[in-house]
Amino acid sequence: MSKNWWGTAWHEKMEKLAESSRFLQGVGCVNGNRVPRCFLEGRTVVATVLDAGDARCIVRITFDAFTREQWDQLFANVRDLRALAKALSARDLPLEIQTAFSKAKLRFMPERFADLHLECGCADWLKPCRHLVAAWLKFGRDFERDPLLLFQLRGLERNELFDFLRGGTTAPAPVEPEPEDTFEEETAPIRLQPLPSDPEEYWATPPLPAQSPEAGERRMLDEDIFEKLGPAPFTHWHGAEPQFHRVYDAVYEMAAILLKQ
Repeated sequence: MSKNWWGTAWHEKMEKLAESSRFLQGVGCVNGNRVPRCFLEGRTVVATVLDAGDARCIVRITFDAFTREQWDQLFANVRDLRALAKALSARDLPLEIQTAFSKAKLRFMPERFADLHLECGCADWLKPCRHLVAAWLKFGRDFERDPLLLFQLRGLERNELFDFLRGGTTAPAPVEPEPEDTFEEETAPIRLQPLPSDPEEYWATPPLPAQSPEAGERRMLDEDIFEKLGPAPFTHWHGAEPQFHRVYDAVYEMAAILLKQ
């Protein structure tokens, strides 16, 4: 267990987010020295986790950056910025910072999976898997020793942080969000046909194909389809049923001609 409150918070957060068996498996990976590499690259925790048969899983955990406005809100709730800078220089994180996060309506620790971007190439469908848990806990040991990593995970580098805390005049520069991959679907141009100027021509029913002279009497595959279906609920309209028969005959004859070709 961690020796300070922020390290404990880091450990407990993953314990709440992960499924219990996967959390215990991740603890076993760390205790068994199966995380040979773990480092911070920008806002991403990158780790190599050794799996069964010494297979290697590359794991990435990325945090979202705070905007300029969010940093302003956070530090506006810190009573003494210079005192905070002095504490951070001594590798200490005052508990007041957690209160400042809360007042600024920001999360000191991620509360949901949506607050993190988790990547692991293993076959486990449930995330965080044991490899992600192991990477989180392994990095937690560095975070316990160096609370400045909390700010770096949110996009604020050490020099920018101390310049702001000691000067207290200009807000930290915002971190540009990483561009997301977008897919633009290619669409063919649509050629619109002009509408007829005569409304009656537009709404007129197109003429049905002429019945083939070879058709003879109406032919059905077995028995009349309309006898099978029974009367439609709207056949009370004048002339509706004869229209159905003519359409059926025309379609039947067209299909018969196509099948002969």
